Amino acid sequence: MNQPTTSATTTNKANVLMVGTGEYTTGYVGGTAADSDKGAGVVALTMFDLRRRNKVDRIAMCGVNGKKFPGIREHMQKNI
Repeated sequence: MNQPTTSATTTNKANVLMVGTGEYTTGYVGGTAADSDKGAGVVALTMFDLRRRNKVDRIAMCGVNGKKFPGIREHMQKNI
């Protein structure tokens, strides 16, 4: 069986899909920041840090219908 070869200079970064747009993922609840220790989210904050470190390429988010996305974008820009 032939295994694909990779060189030490090849960088394979993961693309990430965050499923859910609630408090634990984004820190955004009911139109505002969560009133807890998760005000900036946990999952998104970690993914943005991994992207900054060049470990993650694309980050996507999946919610029920997308209606919260404008508020989430504003929340992330303000809090991260």
